[in-house]
Amino acid sequence: MKKISVVAIQSALKSVFMGSREVLGVDIGSHAIKVVLLEKNGAGAVLKSWGHVVIDAKPDASPEERKQQTINHLKAFLIQKGFQVKHAATAVSGNSVIVRYVKFPRLTKSELSATLATEAEPFIPFDIKDVQLGFHILGELMEEGQKKMETVLVAAKREAIQARVEILEAAGLKPAIIDVDSFTLENISELALNPREEASTALYLNLGHTVTNLSIIESGVTRVVRDIFISGSSFTKAIIKTLQCDYAKAEELKRSYGFILDAEEKERALQEGNREALGVSQAVAGVVKDIVSEVHRSVDFYLSQGPERSIGRIILAGGTAQMRNLARHLSIELKVPVEILNPFASVANAADVPPELQPAMGVAVGLALRKNRDWE
Repeated sequence: MKKISVVAIQSALKSVFMGSREVLGVDIGSHAIKVVLLEKNGAGAVLKSWGHVVIDAKPDASPEERKQQTINHLKAFLIQKGFQVKHAATAVSGNSVIVRYVKFPRLTKSELSATLATEAEPFIPFDIKDVQLGFHILGELMEEGQKKMETVLVAAKREAIQARVEILEAAGLKPAIIDVDSFTLENISELALNPREEASTALYLNLGHTVTNLSIIESGVTRVVRDIFISGSSFTKAIIKTLQCDYAKAEELKRSYGFILDAEEKERALQEGNREALGVSQAVAGVVKDIVSEVHRSVDFYLSQGPERSIGRIILAGGTAQMRNLARHLSIELKVPVEILNPFASVANAADVPPELQPAMGVAVGLALRKNRDWE
């Protein structure tokens, strides 16, 4: 099964053609850094090392302060673990990244590489000089009597790429691969041991701290990619507004309470005067309503592309995936089975990763499943 990745971005990095095939997966989030090192063993993988390092930056910290704290935390963690692998894979998402599914005239891979800027410019809302381009050819088709090729086109702002490179290099790592957050989860689906689940179309919601990555994977290939700016911090802000508390308290309440779904539980909270539980449930319900609306939009778009298409399941990833009753509530609202991702389910030697951290490690595991120069 062919993985999708940001090919041109990877090959643009000078360090990419040197060193071993093994890479360290480094997911640089706004709340935490997730690090995973895997040993690939045939069709499987073994966990060699991992880490979940919280970036304890203040909510009002400047971007430069956050960046420096990220570097400091990552560097200290790498020294503590004594990693020998220096080549790293990381990923980008958000406003600085555009993913488009386009049909180009039939060209060879080398021909498209040579003319990519010209071919891509009509599809990219950024100045073409300000972005790094990548592509992956999904397959060929006939349209109006002409041979064309369906292609995933990715454009990432150079400043976003450079920011990732600077963090890795300052921490003593060599940037080898820069992927897109949503595409990394496809690597995990490839590793799945259950053929039935792999064959079904799955919608992934990677609920990060500042952005939610939505992707739909059909027969092992990502067909829809969107970044939604309703995320973990959206829940926290809603709780702050409802209960008039500070940021740290809102984060604590979010972890403690989540949703109240059952009538009995709600009645008990009312009788006990548990204002916090009731307030948190009310606050997060409004945010989830917005997420459900965005999921419906993406699903409707996907279904409009073919009569045989359907969504078999929804998989929650990211640090917010474990919010109490979130998966159950989404399943009720969307009428599709919802499960919480364990990216280590098909990885050996991963028993010591706490269940509450597993969903947040998805992107890092997907990155660690890559190999240096695997786009060649």
